Amino acid sequence: MDFDYDLAADDALIAAVLPLLREHGPLTLDEIRERLVSGDDADDLILPVDELPDHPMLVYLSDGRYAAFDALLGGRVLTHRLTDAEVASAVLPVDEIYPLLVFVTGDEDYDLVEIDQEPDRLEDRGIADLAPFGNEALVFPRGAFAELSSGDLVAATVTETGLVIAPATAETDTVPELAAVLGETLASGDPAYLESSVFSVMFEAPTSFTVPSLPLSEQIEREGLEVSGGLVAPPGFDFAGYLARSAVDSYAEQVGVPVEAVPGVVLFASLVDAISDGDDSDLESRFAEGKSGLFAALADPDVAMTVVDELLEQAIASESIERAAVWMKDHGPRKVDAAAFWIAGKAAETAARVDDAARYFERSTDLDSEFYPALEDLARYVSDSGDAVRALSLLGRSLDGPDHPLYSVLETFQPVERPDLGRNDRCWCGSGRKYKACHLGKAEYSLEDRAPWLYFKACMQMSEVSWRDHRFALAEARSGYSDSDDDLFEALSDPLLDDVMLGEGGGLAEFAEVRGHLLPDDERDLLARWLPVERSVHEVEAVRVGEGLTLRDVRTGERRNLTAPEVGEDVPVGGLLCARVVPVADTWRILGAATPVTQEQSDAILRLFGDSEQADVYAGVALVELLTDLSMSTQATDG
Repeated sequence: MDFDYDLAADDALIAAVLPLLREHGPLTLDEIRERLVSGDDADDLILPVDELPDHPMLVYLSDGRYAAFDALLGGRVLTHRLTDAEVASAVLPVDEIYPLLVFVTGDEDYDLVEIDQEPDRLEDRGIADLAPFGNEALVFPRGAFAELSSGDLVAATVTETGLVIAPATAETDTVPELAAVLGETLASGDPAYLESSVFSVMFEAPTSFTVPSLPLSEQIEREGLEVSGGLVAPPGFDFAGYLARSAVDSYAEQVGVPVEAVPGVVLFASLVDAISDGDDSDLESRFAEGKSGLFAALADPDVAMTVVDELLEQAIASESIERAAVWMKDHGPRKVDAAAFWIAGKAAETAARVDDAARYFERSTDLDSEFYPALEDLARYVSDSGDAVRALSLLGRSLDGPDHPLYSVLETFQPVERPDLGRNDRCWCGSGRKYKACHLGKAEYSLEDRAPWLYFKACMQMSEVSWRDHRFALAEARSGYSDSDDDLFEALSDPLLDDVMLGEGGGLAEFAEVRGHLLPDDERDLLARWLPVERSVHEVEAVRVGEGLTLRDVRTGERRNLTAPEVGEDVPVGGLLCARVVPVADTWRILGAATPVTQEQSDAILRLFGDSEQADVYAGVALVELLTDLSMSTQATDG
């Protein structure tokens, strides 16, 4: 039995997996991968990493294996007992046979109707109360059950042509294996899911449900149990409470917040939605009266960060998030004020209003000197302006402290004291001002010295949520599209990704536009000189160990003498590097990734650069693929 369904984005993978499951029976994901790798079409498939994509013909069993629905359920029978109303209307509810509905093909002598889409189909049959039917119903031709009576059984049978529904010609009692499976699950104190229990029985007992038996609801009743919403439990069980708790637990796990924080998170998210939808009337009675204390959950920095990430990933208008945060500050408990200002700041930052964002972050740190998200974000702004001392002070109070990636960069640029000058002496810089009012406590580093700091400031822009999908796409390419989570995780932190997002991805231009005005004047001018520089392949013509090297641009033939005190004897003359060579004061530097490439890679990269019609969904993916292609390179690390 083989049902054909439309296959979406993962059509090739599903088309390869289903025959395996039909031939071999249920398999684990590892077993599926093993068989796919050895298949003829392995090179054309993107193998699953954590799970298979959803598909109507795939079922995930409780023991962790996958099965093909048609192979598992072929020939199975479930029944339904008719009522007077059903005989008269020729309309059946689907709750008793729901597990088999996937086999409805549309060619049967009945229709599977979505009630919210076609309520008139049921109303025309004299059915006024649609609630008992749930979401779907089976509508047969008028008079289809004229020869039947209330209490008769109809059987739904999975056949080669689809799901056949006809009067049951024979009736057995119960399926004993179902009672055993339900009892085992209920012994844990949790309710049992009826559908998964039925599937487990069908898998463990191949002959079960192959002849008509009592309807599922009657079998459950005979065991002294109750069923509600697909759940089975002993009498008196609080189904509504359990579903509510399950929903909270599921939401907490999905979003990544503690269970006790869920009411506050949901309240704030609902407030954002209301403002976003323009439904902002009477907010106080809806979100404050008797509820405002729930907002206190967002005072937890981790919860606040998770909420902001979730909202920004949903592409909700930043203005709505900002307004909701300010509203929460005005109506919520005082302990949430610091978080509210920080959330408003992140929203303003997303809208490229960095000056407003900085003011929000300042207010947040004033209210709570240990609210580390605001400390870290404000430190970035202060770092942009060149104040290493204050930025270090802010980061020193944050969660990561000295382990924050910006901290070690800032330590390099702490002020150099001049013990030969008194506080009231004329400053060494020639400004004519007193030392205490000019350069006391301030850095004296040249623009050439500060160039790596400027580059790092730009890289920090690439950590914004808006760049997350781009980074992930590049990381997949950098990992060689590996199936290993470890390889992907390692690739995510590869400095090549930041460099490609800044260059090919346009991140450097975004940084200049959004945060450039925060920079010292000479750094802003230097950044403008970097913007037009394109990546190229360069031949190493000379190496001056501990000083620098001479590179020739293979595309243009231009030669550059680079300052690179870190260069060692391991850089071969005649070697090829793919990099962006940028001006720094009176010299040239490579501040981003410099990747060794072979002649074959170089030729392919130059063809890519010359292809004006080539365009990735995420800029730079094709370049990273070439730089990662080990079939053309024996060197996979950046220099």
